[in-house]
Parts: sequence; structure tokens; C-alpha cells
Amino acid sequence: MALLTNEQEQLRGNLREFVDKEILPNAAAVDESKVFPRNIFHRLGELGYLNLSFAFQHPNTRYTGTEGAIIIEEISRGLPSLGLSVSPHVQCMNLIAIAGQQTLQERLLRRCMSGEHLLGYALSETNSGSNALNINTAAVFDGENWILSGEKSWITNLGAADGYVVAARSITSQRSRDISLFYIDADTPGLSDDDRKELVGLNNSPLGTLRMKNCVVPADCLIGRENEDYGLMKIGLDEGRYNMAAVALGLAEGALETAVETTKNSSIYGRSLYTYQGVSFRAASMYEKVFVARNSLYTVAEMLASGRKASMEIAATKLFTTEMACEVAKDAAQLCGAYGYARSSPTERYLRDAQALTISEGSSEVCKVVISNKLFRSEE
Repeated sequence: MALLTNEQEQLRGNLREFVDKEILPNAAAVDESKVFPRNIFHRLGELGYLNLSFAFQHPNTRYTGTEGAIIIEEISRGLPSLGLSVSPHVQCMNLIAIAGQQTLQERLLRRCMSGEHLLGYALSETNSGSNALNINTAAVFDGENWILSGEKSWITNLGAADGYVVAARSITSQRSRDISLFYIDADTPGLSDDDRKELVGLNNSPLGTLRMKNCVVPADCLIGRENEDYGLMKIGLDEGRYNMAAVALGLAEGALETAVETTKNSSIYGRSLYTYQGVSFRAASMYEKVFVARNSLYTVAEMLASGRKASMEIAATKLFTTEMACEVAKDAAQLCGAYGYARSSPTERYLRDAQALTISEGSSEVCKVVISNKLFRSEE
């Protein structure tokens, strides 16, 4: 079983206090607004909670591994859509910290960690489905700048982000794995990020289509090396799945806490609801799932912190935890009765938000592909 250190327990306690005071009391209103909560995001930066990394380890990171999981988990206990938005921000920030040119790092990293600057990760395209390598966005170097043109679909933080990390192909690309990554400011002429898609849940994490037409990007905005960013992209995919598992865990914990509190304070026939085994046993099963998911997530966190490869374990954790979150959210709504399905109730929000996590950053089916490929094929 994964055991937390005293420092990690203190981190969780501080975060829990922050979430209980500054996120949960306003979560329903924030959800209804359907607007990215930049004020809360900025507060996370002020408190140092955005200085974190998972798969990308670099020496100046304050929180890594398990600490990073705790941060995403606790944020998502209060507002899952905010946890979802923090994920690509952290991915992009760490890509720049690891492989970005010094001028780009100096321009962005401090503002990203302070919550002043929000990032989005523009990888998927309309016809790519689950094939991350099916990239048609073009990058041409004119001798001084890069010119980007293309369309990216289902991009998290669309319209709220101050800049995006974009995956593209240059004209020298010859293999499917010849991928290049670029940073582009949201106010770059030719960039359009106002095509938001309405979802059933995750209202505060805007998502939609990013379009670029002859966007001029300075040469120092190339991250890594031309045609050599497949490795970075692959690590980023793992990190995204890991982050979604942390979001799902936090969501499930929030749903469980709501169900327990509601059934403790509700009664029928002169008895508190929780004293009926039909209620208490269901809550026990919910805790069982949360407990197993938490230990799986923290174990993978320790693997990443030690530098071990963990693609299969990450996929398994993402698969189990996101499916688990759907089950726990459904059970929580059931235990809370009509209130559990009422608009703006915590359980109704958790129920809406949970389903998308089984799709985001690699669907459950994609995770099964990753796992089965590792089981039945030799390592590449």
C-alpha cells in the first residue's frame, strides 16, 4: 500500500482546507457559469500548487510524483473541470521546461507557475480519432520564423488559454513519427480559438476547435528539435492519462463524501439512512473502489518519480479509475435520492463530469489497446 510521508499528509491537509473554503462553497455557481475560473486558477499559482510535474521530471519542480497526484486529486474533489484544465497546462509547461529554448522558458515559465498564463495542448485533429500520429497541421520555416497552418480538434482550455503547444509536421517530415512541437500565443494573427463545443459536463473546462492560418511563430518557439518530438509527445500522452486518473479519483472522493454526509444527516422511520445496510454497504463498496484506485495512482506516481517506464500501468490505472469514478458518482446520486439528481447538487455535477473522463486523454478502449499491446507484443 502506498503510504504518505508527513510532508505529503501536510500538503493534502493544506489543499483540502483550500478546496473546502475557496472552491466547494462556490462550485455550483461556477459550474453554472460555464466559464473557466481564472481567479481560482490564479490562486493555485499564488499558493505554489502549479509548480508540479509528473512524467517530465526537471530539477526546479517543487512537486513531483505523489505530491502532484495529490494536487490534481484535491482540486478535482472540489471542481473536476478545473482539475481537467490544469492537466494540459502542466503538460505544456513541463514540455517547455524540459525541451524549450531558454528565451521561451524565461518568457513563459514563471507566469505559468504563478497562474498568470494558462496553456492548452493542441494535439488531436478532426480525422485522427485515437491515432495521435495522424497530424496534418503544417509547419514551414521561412528562414526566420515558422509558419503554422492547420486545425486542431477537442482542445482543452480553448479560448481561455493564453497560448498553446501545437503538434505539427514540417515539410522535411518523412516518417509518421516525425513530429515537431511549437508554442504559439493565443493572440497570434491568423489563430482562431472561439469555436467552443458544449458538453454535458465539465462546464468550466472549455473545449473545441483551434484553427491556424499562416500563423507566424518565432524560431525560438520550436520545442525540442524539428521532427524529433515523438518521444516527448509519447511521454505527454502518458502524463495526460495519469492526470485524468487523478481527476477521476478526486471526483470519486468528492462524490463519496457527499453521499456519506447526506445519508448521515437524513432519516426515515426514525433512523438515519446510513444505519440501513442497503445504504451503508453501498457506501462501503464505493470506498473500496476509491481505496484501490488511490493506491494504484500513488504506486504509478512512485514509478514515474523513479524514472521507470510505466505506459501499461498508467493505462491500467486510467482505465480503472475513470470507470470507477462513473460507478461511484452513480451510486452517490442514488444514495442521495431526488436531491442527488437535482440540478446544481454536488452529486448531479459529479455524475455529469465523470463520463467524459473515460474518453479524455485516451478512451477506455484505447487504454485496453495499450495494455494488450504490452502484454502480447515485445517492447519497441
